[in-house]
Amino acid sequence: MYNYYKDHLEDFNEEFKAQMSEFKDGNLFFEIMQQEIWNKAQSDTAALIDLYNKNKATYLWKQSADAVVFFCSDSITANALYKSVKVTPAEWKKYSDLYAEKVIADSSRYEWDQIPFLGKTTPAAGLISPPIVNTNDNTASFAYIIRTYPQPTQRSFNEAKGLVINDYQEILEKNWDETLKKKYPVVIDKKVLAEISK
Repeated sequence: MYNYYKDHLEDFNEEFKAQMSEFKDGNLFFEIMQQEIWNKAQSDTAALIDLYNKNKATYLWKQSADAVVFFCSDSITANALYKSVKVTPAEWKKYSDLYAEKVIADSSRYEWDQIPFLGKTTPAAGLISPPIVNTNDNTASFAYIIRTYPQPTQRSFNEAKGLVINDYQEILEKNWDETLKKKYPVVIDKKVLAEISK
């Protein structure tokens, strides 16, 4: 009896049945989005390049900087690493590797408003922001600015690719919605609607 109950739980428990139905619908929706939108947007390089070329003006770097952002597991590690980097900034990689399990160093080009801990400070080459502790989990972070780009500049296709893919996904989704609306038009039964609204 117990095994029968386990195997037919959806027949006995309405909440479980609803949750399983939700999971099935969610998986189905995820799969169709993967086929119709996400895979196409990732693999259609010609369409991505075309979209980039037609909208180059929207794919600009704002004021930006080449920077390294250090995410440390605790303030003691952050302060020790900060002192080392402050002495010899060019050797930041060597110092961060010493704390391999406690530090993630992310070097990239960031727009100024993406660099944490700057506040109203204008970034300058060589600037190392003091560590800031996150009171939620006691982790600490700081940034090292390598080079700044104070004027907006054009992103290359590779630099803008993530943004272009996102825009292309929105276009594909909008087109797909329109196709579905034409194929399956929504019809409202006014009589039933009037009865429900009573």
